[in-house]
Amino acid sequence: MTVTLQLPGALAAYAGGRREVTVEVTVEVAVGVASPGSVAEPPEQTVAGVLDRLAGQLPALERRIRDENAAIRRHVNVYVDGADIRTLSGAQTAVPDGAVIDVIAAVSGG
Repeated sequence: MTVTLQLPGALAAYAGGRREVTVEVTVEVAVGVASPGSVAEPPEQTVAGVLDRLAGQLPALERRIRDENAAIRRHVNVYVDGADIRTLSGAQTAVPDGAVIDVIAAVSGG
């Protein structure tokens, strides 16, 4: 499964100057019996899983997106195919194959 991260200019330096990074995510099929009515995404098919993979490719970039507890930093907004993950399932938001994840630095001030 391939996911594309689109980055703001401020983070491009941590991705070798690139504003777009492709992340390959492995999809594993779980073996076993799921409980009735459960629909759990495999861990790597979530925003958190994609960021875990990103940590292996570009650790300095991942550290600018997540804190030391692996939580998405307060000043960073993340969107999966245009949907704000904060209004969905946060870092556990499902990420489909071919998705575009936009990472946007929040702007504040008066």
